[in-house]
Amino acid sequence: MKKAIYMALAALTLCLSACDIAEFGEKGGVSNGTATTNEETRLAPESAFVAPELVAIGDIDVNQTNTDETVSFAWSDASFGAPVSILYSLYLSAGDQSAVAGTAFTNSLSMTKADLNGILINALGVKANDLAAVTAYVTATVADTDINPVRSNTRNFNVQTFKAKLNSLYICGQFENGWDVDHAPEFWETGGGTKIYKVLIDYLAGGTIVPGEDQGFKILTQRAWAGDYWGYSGLTPSWECPENGDENFQFGASAKEIYHLTVDLNKKEISAVGIDAISLIGNFAESNWEADVDFTYDYLENVWTAGPVTFSGGNGFLIRYNHAWDTKLGTATKASDDVEGGFELEEGGADMNVPGDGTYLMKLYGNRTPFVLVMEKQ
Repeated sequence: MKKAIYMALAALTLCLSACDIAEFGEKGGVSNGTATTNEETRLAPESAFVAPELVAIGDIDVNQTNTDETVSFAWSDASFGAPVSILYSLYLSAGDQSAVAGTAFTNSLSMTKADLNGILINALGVKANDLAAVTAYVTATVADTDINPVRSNTRNFNVQTFKAKLNSLYICGQFENGWDVDHAPEFWETGGGTKIYKVLIDYLAGGTIVPGEDQGFKILTQRAWAGDYWGYSGLTPSWECPENGDENFQFGASAKEIYHLTVDLNKKEISAVGIDAISLIGNFAESNWEADVDFTYDYLENVWTAGPVTFSGGNGFLIRYNHAWDTKLGTATKASDDVEGGFELEEGGADMNVPGDGTYLMKLYGNRTPFVLVMEKQ
C-alpha cells in the first residue's frame, strides 16, 4: 500500500513539474512563442510589450570650444512582462538618412558634442557649419534574442554643426628606411570625427624589400614609440597576417608592392587593398594614352611623384591602378582646403587637364581622403 502511495506521489510531482515548464518555461531565459534562448522565461504577449518613452531634447550648439561637453539622451523603462536584460538602441535621423548613434543596457546614453557632430556630418550627410533638423528615437528588445523590438516616440531638435579638425595617425615600418620613426608618415581621418583613417603606402619600398623577410609596419598615434601604437593584437587585420614576435602587420611572401590601408578605430580593425602600380596616363609626350608613367613614393616628403611629363597640343590625363582601367582617378576641379595648389581626385572621374602646355611634375597625396593632386609646372 505504501509503495502504491509513493508511486502516485512521484507521478503527481512529475506531472506538476511538467506543467510548470510548459506554462512558465525553464528559469533564466525568454520566450514569447516565437523566439527563445537556451533557457526560457515566459514573456507577455507581444501586444502587451511596453515601449520606452524618450525624454524631450533641447537644441544643441556645437563649436570648436565645446566639443568635449556631453550630450545625454534619456528614456523610461521598456517592459516585456518579465525581468530580462533589455538592449536599447538610439537612432538619429536627418533628411532621409538614419543611423544608430549608440546602444545601452540602461535608461540613458551620453556622447561628446564632437561625437554627435561627427555622426551628423559623416553618417547622416549634414553639412558642416549648418543648422540641422534632427529626429531621435529609441528601440528596445530583449538582449541576445530575435524578438521584435519596440520603438519609442520621436523627439525633434536642432543641432548647429561645425567643421571639425581632422585627427591624424602615423605609420612606421620597414619601408621607411628601416623603421625611421622620427619621419613616420602622417595620415588623416576621412572626415572630422569619423575615427576612420586611410593611407596609400609603398609596402615593398619600390622593390628594395623582399616579400616574406624583414618587412612589416605598425600604426602609431605620434612620431615616437612612447605613445600608443598598434600591431595585429591591437587592430584586427582583414587579411591573414603572418605571426611574428613583434606583432607587426605583414602581408607574407605574396605581398603586393602597394597597399591602400583603412584603419577603423571604432571597430579596432585595419583592412588593406593590394595594388601592383599607380600610374599616370594621358595626352603627354611620354604616354600618348598608351604608356604608363608610374608614381614612386618618397616617405620623407610623404608624397607620390610621377614625371616630369610634357604636354604639347593636348592636356588630358588620368591616374589609374595596375596599368588597367578597373580603377581610375580623375576630375581634379575642386581645390583642396589642406594642400596648397592641390585638387581633390574622384574615383571614376573624368579626364583631368593641366593648365596649359609645358612640363609638369605630378605630386599625389595619398594620405588623405579624397586623394589630392598637385600639378607642379617645371
